[in-house]
Amino acid sequence: MKPTLIAKVVVDVRTKALNRPFDYVVPEGVKADTGYRVLVSFGRQLTQGYVVGFEAPPQTEREDRKLKPILSVLDDQPILSAELLAMCNWLTDRYVCTMLEAIQSVLPGAFRTVTRDKYVCTQKALHQWLRDEREATAGDSDEGDGDGGDGDGGDSDAEVNDNTGLHDANALPAAILQLLRTLGRKPLSAEQLIARLGPEVMLQLPQAISLGLVTEVFTQRDKVNDRFEAFLTTDLSSEQLAAEVLRRERRAPKQYRLLQRLLQSGLAERPVSVSALGVRPSDAAVQALIHSGVLGMTQEQVFRDEAWLSQLALASGGKGAKRELTDWQKRALGVITRSLDTKQKQVVVLHGVTGSGKTEVYMQAIDACLTVGRSAIVLVPEISLTPQMVERFTSRFGQTVAVMHSALSAGERKDGWVRVLQGLARVVIGARSAVFAPVVNLGLVVVDEEHEPSYKQEETPFYDAREVAEWRANYHGTVVVYGSATPSLEAMAKVESGRALLTTLPERINQSPMPAVEVVDMREELKSGNRSLFSRALQSGLESCMEAGHQAIVFLNRRGYSAFVLCRNCGERIQCPNCDISLTLHRGQSGDWLSCHYCQYRADVPDTCPACGEQAMRPFGIGTEQVEEHLHRNWPHWRILRMDVDTTRRKGSHHELIHRFERGDADILLGTQMVAKGLDFPNVAFVGVISADTMLAVPDYRANERTFNLLTQVLGRAGRAETTGLTVIQTYRPDHYAVLAAAHHDYGSFYRREKELREAFDYPPYQELSLFLATHAQVNIAKGAAARFERELKRRLSPADATVLSASPSGIGRLENRFRYQVVVKYSQWETVKSSLQEAYAIVSDKMVRLGGTCVLDVNAGRM
Repeated sequence: MKPTLIAKVVVDVRTKALNRPFDYVVPEGVKADTGYRVLVSFGRQLTQGYVVGFEAPPQTEREDRKLKPILSVLDDQPILSAELLAMCNWLTDRYVCTMLEAIQSVLPGAFRTVTRDKYVCTQKALHQWLRDEREATAGDSDEGDGDGGDGDGGDSDAEVNDNTGLHDANALPAAILQLLRTLGRKPLSAEQLIARLGPEVMLQLPQAISLGLVTEVFTQRDKVNDRFEAFLTTDLSSEQLAAEVLRRERRAPKQYRLLQRLLQSGLAERPVSVSALGVRPSDAAVQALIHSGVLGMTQEQVFRDEAWLSQLALASGGKGAKRELTDWQKRALGVITRSLDTKQKQVVVLHGVTGSGKTEVYMQAIDACLTVGRSAIVLVPEISLTPQMVERFTSRFGQTVAVMHSALSAGERKDGWVRVLQGLARVVIGARSAVFAPVVNLGLVVVDEEHEPSYKQEETPFYDAREVAEWRANYHGTVVVYGSATPSLEAMAKVESGRALLTTLPERINQSPMPAVEVVDMREELKSGNRSLFSRALQSGLESCMEAGHQAIVFLNRRGYSAFVLCRNCGERIQCPNCDISLTLHRGQSGDWLSCHYCQYRADVPDTCPACGEQAMRPFGIGTEQVEEHLHRNWPHWRILRMDVDTTRRKGSHHELIHRFERGDADILLGTQMVAKGLDFPNVAFVGVISADTMLAVPDYRANERTFNLLTQVLGRAGRAETTGLTVIQTYRPDHYAVLAAAHHDYGSFYRREKELREAFDYPPYQELSLFLATHAQVNIAKGAAARFERELKRRLSPADATVLSASPSGIGRLENRFRYQVVVKYSQWETVKSSLQEAYAIVSDKMVRLGGTCVLDVNAGRM
């Protein structure tokens, strides 16, 4: 019989050689639609696949085209909408990735299935096993009777099917019989069999399978199962239920007590959760009442994220209450809502100084969006920003909010996705990947702090969440809002070219002035004899702040204790053995250690120099741990919280630290860039920046912009309410234009200076950059791959189309014992170079796979 339909399935096998959909027959009666996950056989393995389309079977089925069927459908409804599939196709074209990589970027990892091989007895084996058991029992009760009365009954009873190759039950080896008894009627995995019978069971399994006694079965489930809760129901009225309670008072006391509690819980009006009663569905009292017809039981899916979202909303204390807008806010809101009404793709750049009320504009724009039946996505750049934002949004919008970011458990991320997919949540808040949320009828995308590099993915596919947001806005005919106190040069280039509208919030909502800023030249501090980490201005500012009962933020964008350890005799640094990077010194209660922040290599601090043998190893550079130590030493009575990667590894730690500081449990919040962005603490009156030069010293054309952005953001944390703000910037380069512009809150002067430099050197946004990176354990192979890519590109592109820079070592030439070489390409139009880049990349990547290396192509790398 010819197949009725052929599904195009992208299989879950990560190799570029399989970057195409494969054909599978849809069996009769199987409901498989576009966007479903399916289980299919691929080669010798079972794997998950994604249905991306269909085609009718050919009129004349060729004999050599033996298509496999879809084995099962894993979803009750499509998890990839037509829009998300179209977006995956766009991702593969824009970021030169496979369709599978695009799909797996869009879907939470919890939707990947786990397939396990198990073994089970066949019907033939069950028949044989049961017969053996009967014979053993008969032999025990009739011992000494030999083969039976007529001389041939024993042989006939012992016969088995000829195709086993065995004609006597006793001919089965004892180990095989033991295997059959262990399996019985229940499938067991290889691990379970080894645990019960020992590793030698793996020698018997192939024999048992060849004899037709055991067969393999496959089970699959999602990495994270849905959670269900049992609810008790009744068809009785309150009066009838009360009568049933009285009827059981003497003869069934457990049923009596349970029914009494159910009556008090309002069972006659609504179902009651079994877990809320503290009982189990299998309890005898519950089952007895169900069998008697008094109670019924249903199961409903419960979502893991709803409970803590409700707690956040209650804890917010009305933070999300609607507020009266200033005139500037009303203008900005009008620009956004007019764009909503046009139902055409529009980009709005909202340039608002710190504390100007951008979040309230976002929320009232979302209100307008929900009013007309559309949904919204709000992106934030850092997980640390999420708690405060989520509190305000859940307080305003309740359970219609879903949160998506990597710090949530896999189950919480899956539940959030499902609630959005089912239309139960219409406001999505999260970090970069939340841009893929399956919202219904998208009406607005807000990209808060749009200048942040964290919106660019750092692994394949190297997507930019801002570009994805604009693609989705174009698909739905809706609005993207880029909000920032320091808009990126890319956003302002859109405004200047007419591709975006600009609206501003130049004042703080409470009319308070921007904080006063003092720039301290640390060279002068040294000359005057101050060798402390803290300038006299910073010490004075902190002390005055504490005396007034306010709080302070101290910012240093480097974690650890010291940047490196160096021998003062010969200059030797302690390097990571796996990476071309110095080990960072860390200090904790358990002592000192050295750590690589790339490969996580860890080592003890040497007493003597490994190069010259002298006891001259000393730490250099400052990290947050060292600042914390000096603060405690100088002011032991101050309460200090440190917030960096090392203190926020545990789930929920961001939220916990922010709330402790917000409640006033600490006087000083010390941290890296986590404390610089988006946080709103009304009692913070002072901000100190330990070293602005840390950010300026990075060898990157974006270093000046990132320094200005970070300084502006962290300075804006002071004086946001009734308190007057003061900030101190410590630097060895007080005359640098990025530092001066941030100190004067002068975005315009910084933008003009930086724009001139970018245009002069053809850097983004005036040219786009793409980066090819080859890695291999052998330096010559990595270097050769980069050189080959350079040659292939130059053969295909003229100098007018693109500038191809020569192959060179990457900024960090070796990571995890793999050498890294790169090629940078500059061009003005992606469409002009796209096919050439794709072809050159395909040639080199195929060769590198065969050589055991890897290579990646990061399109639009300049936004990182």
